[in-house]
Amino acid sequence: MPLRKVAAVDRRAADAGLDRTHYILRLVEQDLARQAPKGRRRFASSHLLGKFPSAGSSNAQVRAALARKGHDKNR
Repeated sequence: MPLRKVAAVDRRAADAGLDRTHYILRLVEQDLARQAPKGRRRFASSHLLGKFPSAGSSNAQVRAALARKGHDKNR
């Protein structure tokens, strides 16, 4: 980490009445206390890429398309 950033962290820690370590630990605690944004999970299967037009296909839609094409489930 550049010395300028370390100095800035030290100034903020001193303003909060903490040493660098406790200041950073407090930041981590605050970050972990916030609820993480819920990520969107998408269907992504590399072996199926390009086989079906993808307009936001779900697992069920892809399975149905595979069934229509006659693919075995236990392939």
